[in-house]
Amino acid sequence: MAIVTLTRQSGSFGDEIGMLIARRLGYTFFDKHEIERRIIAKGLPKEEFIKYDERKPTFLARYAKNRDRYLNFLSSVVLEIAKEGNCVIIGRGAFLFLRDVPNHIALRFVAPFEERIKHMMELKNIETEKAAQLLLEKSDKRKVAFYKSCFKYDLNSYDFIHASINTGMIHPDMVAEMVAAGINNNITPEIEEAGKQRVGELILAQEMANKLIFEHGLHIDELWVIVRDKNITLHGVTSFHATVERAETILESEYSGYKVVSEIKCVQDNRFSKA
Repeated sequence: MAIVTLTRQSGSFGDEIGMLIARRLGYTFFDKHEIERRIIAKGLPKEEFIKYDERKPTFLARYAKNRDRYLNFLSSVVLEIAKEGNCVIIGRGAFLFLRDVPNHIALRFVAPFEERIKHMMELKNIETEKAAQLLLEKSDKRKVAFYKSCFKYDLNSYDFIHASINTGMIHPDMVAEMVAAGINNNITPEIEEAGKQRVGELILAQEMANKLIFEHGLHIDELWVIVRDKNITLHGVTSFHATVERAETILESEYSGYKVVSEIKCVQDNRFSKA
């Protein structure tokens, strides 16, 4: 019926609430371990996954092609899960991949720092508040850096989030009950069908991006393909106009009936040209 995505501060009971929501709705819960399993099963080496997954990348890694490859695998897995429907996905920027899907609900869980420290001490069996505090501060910085590097998204903003809940002021069972009731009462068959159609377009767009980058080897940085109502729009950066023309020709020939429009920025590399 719906696709629920969750972001959470460490220690804010996000994982626990996510499982409670899934249980009440009869949905499948997808945590970091299942997402990791699916990404690695698709062919991304585990060491490459670990390098980028919800962590601050090194200076060189921020600009490496492997980062875009990681995001490509991550997007594919998130969209496959969304296609299955009736799911709760936690973390990994899933809400950004699905931000315009009609039956998608994006929630964020936060809590006072003192409450998070207490929960982290219990969860990780940490003996001192200072150790838990350091762990939380490191986790917060890592997540902010991950979203900034991979999505150019400020995790401290609330763009594309439907609701933010302070779990320090409301019991996890009540949060799960409210979310489940809201979904059951408001996600109609019409909304669900519109969501399925949009997810199908997102999957098609991902397929097109994969075709251009991996199958045809086109060099387009930060390629983003948008598909809507038989229209294809390309975004990204490349060095040659011929690359843009090649991308348009490939999609027009292999996806008949679609109109292709390019918004790709062409930046000529003149470093080796003579003055």
